[in-house]
Amino acid sequence: MRSRLTPATSWLTRALALALVVLAVPLALSAGTLLQEGPVREGEAAPRTIAAPEPVQVMDPQATRRAENQAAAGVDPVESEDDAARAAIVEDVRDAFATLRDVRAAPAGGDEPEPDEQVEELLERLPALDEEGAERATDLSDDQLDRVGSQAEQVAIALAGQRIREGEVDEVAGQQLASELATRDFPAGAAEHVVEPLVADALQPTVIEDREATDEARAEARDAVEPVLRTFSRGSAIVQAGEPVDEVQMQALQELGLDGVEPWRFLLRALLLSSVLAGAGMLYLREFRRDLWSSPRRLLLLAVLLVAYAVTLEAITVAAPEGQTVWLFALPVGAVPMLTTILLDPPAGVLSVIPVAALAAFAIPNDPAVAVYAAAAGVVSASLVSRLSARGDLRRAAVQSTLAYAALAAATATAFDDLDAAATAAAMGLAGGIITAVIVNGSLPFLESGFGMLTATSLLDLADRNHPLLRELEREALGTYNHSIMVSQMVERACRAVDADALLASVAALYHDVGKTRRPFFFIENQFAIANPHDELDPYESAQIIRDHVTDGIALGRRHRLPPEIIDGMASHHGTTLIAYFYERARQLHGDEAVAEEDFRYPGPKPGSREMAILMLADGCESASRALAMGDRNLGRDDLVRLVHDLTEARIQDGQLDEASLTFADLSVIQESFIETLVGVYHPRIAYPARGQGEATSSAALPAGEPPQARRGAAEREG
Repeated sequence: MRSRLTPATSWLTRALALALVVLAVPLALSAGTLLQEGPVREGEAAPRTIAAPEPVQVMDPQATRRAENQAAAGVDPVESEDDAARAAIVEDVRDAFATLRDVRAAPAGGDEPEPDEQVEELLERLPALDEEGAERATDLSDDQLDRVGSQAEQVAIALAGQRIREGEVDEVAGQQLASELATRDFPAGAAEHVVEPLVADALQPTVIEDREATDEARAEARDAVEPVLRTFSRGSAIVQAGEPVDEVQMQALQELGLDGVEPWRFLLRALLLSSVLAGAGMLYLREFRRDLWSSPRRLLLLAVLLVAYAVTLEAITVAAPEGQTVWLFALPVGAVPMLTTILLDPPAGVLSVIPVAALAAFAIPNDPAVAVYAAAAGVVSASLVSRLSARGDLRRAAVQSTLAYAALAAATATAFDDLDAAATAAAMGLAGGIITAVIVNGSLPFLESGFGMLTATSLLDLADRNHPLLRELEREALGTYNHSIMVSQMVERACRAVDADALLASVAALYHDVGKTRRPFFFIENQFAIANPHDELDPYESAQIIRDHVTDGIALGRRHRLPPEIIDGMASHHGTTLIAYFYERARQLHGDEAVAEEDFRYPGPKPGSREMAILMLADGCESASRALAMGDRNLGRDDLVRLVHDLTEARIQDGQLDEASLTFADLSVIQESFIETLVGVYHPRIAYPARGQGEATSSAALPAGEPPQARRGAAEREG
């Protein structure tokens, strides 16, 4: 029988499962962050080399500013013509020659100044002239001076008509002025010593800059510059370990979420995620899966699987090449759904896909393809192992899932990235399938034994006829062994017909009567050519011996460490039914009032599941039909129909099926399945003449003379 936890132990186990999910999972996911050297900070040496998992472009502020400055510098100043400056140039030249004439002219009523006096006055009034120029000017005659002055004015007019910018005055005075002077005829020395310095001194910019308009034009040029982007290709290093991190690198890391965070912050985020998953899971299980919620052992199993997955997830993400998220398709995302489906049931396996995908999305936030792949692969994994009925099914599921992972990885990588990543993703999917197969096959036996879980694989092991307990049953009680084989076949067919667990029920049927190995000859199916020992016993003693095969079987099952579900079949295959044959004998011997019915009932419990209820009915029908066949070798279909219906109705009336979830529709299908199986066994046989006799006898002749109905009570002695 199943061992049951006390309420205190039950809640303690639930608390442990909750603690594993809420605390151990975040710690596992944060292991890499807790062990690293800390977050990346701008201006500081990078603690590690970080590669780009995907192409990223980031604006370079410094390069952008340089480009803007170059564009602004390329804008010419906005200028306007300065007519006053042009007039001033010509006017200054005229004034200079007017001064020459004034210095050379004699004062009213006086004599002309001496040359030395003229030179001295010219140097004082016209600083542009040097001493030689002043002397040359005084040596000119009046006609020469007028001609030189006229030509100098023309030169000034010519130069004033040009666009002279600030800073270009010296260039114009040095080059263009010389050219203008060279094309004209001046007295010797007058051009270079008199005209040139006077005109050069008069030159000034003829255009002026509009600073406001210039600033607007340069601002427009800056605004027109496109931001300068720095590109980091997939797999290229964004920062190198030990090198300072600049502004652009920091921005790229932040956009990709690779800048690192304070370990405690990451741990808090992981804690929040695990709390959300645990809370949602608890609510769902309490409302919709009471069977799982009421089994702390199964809750603990789910928690252990999630912790193991979190550890594996963190290990692979840390070990994967930096920036190569396609390698993460090797994650064994199907292991948890597969194990959950095998150890619990398919709905639980599909439910486990939610935390599997959520944890993958959290651990790999920059690549949603991995999370989508995890969800799809998880659902496929659960479906492939949802109906294991043979050893080859698990191997076949491993091959199919591996191929499915490769296809899913390639398709997902192509959808989220490009076709170039498909081949690598498919290879990683194949690797993930191999890892998943190793994990599932390697851990399944330990999980089964550690958590006491009954799975298809463990049931297949128990179904092996070479199991020590079945070998002992065959050796010590061959009739019971054959009876168990027959009941197993009946149960398996009936369970399939009503969509119950055929493998569990058929294996339970193989072991349900192993308790008879203790005293096999007290059961009629093992009494070959010997007297029935019950003929010499009191009905009370006989009933106790018959009843003891249940408790003896439970003891043997526990000694051989059979799963609780199989031991449940041993305990409940008779329920609390009445051992009617010996009960009636006791009443005949001791009187009706002296015999208590409770002394002749099995200890129970009654069957608590569909499978165990079908086992009870199959056991009774097989025993009764075998007893009837002992009196009538040509047992007809009508006899079998009546037997199956009568026995089923008796079990219903006796309340033996009250705790099993069988409907009347199920019972109808089950009875029909039993009838077809029994008809196939007890079909009419041809009677062959006995050797040396002329009359026909059965090849399996049994004493006849009693009607089949009279033999029906023998079923009670078979147990």
